[in-house]
Amino acid sequence: MKKGYKFKLEAVLKMRKLAEEQVKMKLGRVNIKISEVEQNIKEQDASIDQAYESQEAGLNSGLDGQEIRFHPYFVQGKRAHIGQLKAELRMHEAEREQLQKELSRKRADVKVIEKLKEKDFKQYKSKIEKKMNLQLEEDVLTWFDRKSKGA
Repeated sequence: MKKGYKFKLEAVLKMRKLAEEQVKMKLGRVNIKISEVEQNIKEQDASIDQAYESQEAGLNSGLDGQEIRFHPYFVQGKRAHIGQLKAELRMHEAEREQLQKELSRKRADVKVIEKLKEKDFKQYKSKIEKKMNLQLEEDVLTWFDRKSKGA
């Protein structure tokens, strides 16, 4: 861009870009939370599977009655925890959806200002070109005038 060009709404553009970046950061944090919760659910499922395998192995090697009676409570507690994690996951997914909508609005806001900036720059550029063309015409006319008087 030319040295003399200054966009009047540059501060507004910077503020809107900053707001867009903040929403992107929030969205990134929510995505991290979602992946952590999903990973935790997988770990809980694996823990239940491992508990079943341990019980089967224990039955073959001889478990006492207390250990056998404890197993259903253990699995029930794990499933309840998984239910809580799934509720948390739904909450984070709803938050992510809301942030994605907000991000698209922020991007649209930035695009509007950027389009105004492009249009303003084109107008500035055409003004400069007109001035240069006028100056060039004056110079050529002056040169012709001097040439015709000198000849």
